[in-house]
Amino acid sequence: MAIPLSNEIRALLDAPNFAHLATLMADGSPQSVPIWVGREGDRILICTGEGSLKAKNTRRDPRVSLSIIDVPRPVQGGAASWSRNREAS
Repeated sequence: MAIPLSNEIRALLDAPNFAHLATLMADGSPQSVPIWVGREGDRILICTGEGSLKAKNTRRDPRVSLSIIDVPRPVQGGAASWSRNREAS
């Protein structure tokens, strides 16, 4: 079941903002990459290829962290972070 998104997070996802996804490597070290994100309702969509390192990392360990930067207000408290275990599909 998806966690309901706040209006603030919906607005960040709907705008052309930068996002970074952090996944865990096999040795436990973080791997953070810039990504394109979107949403369908309260589901966050991550744009990636099946063979990408972030896809491989999340299949092995579903713990992720997503950081979205509000481009018009990058330093004025316009960033939101969201972390949780990805649901198994």
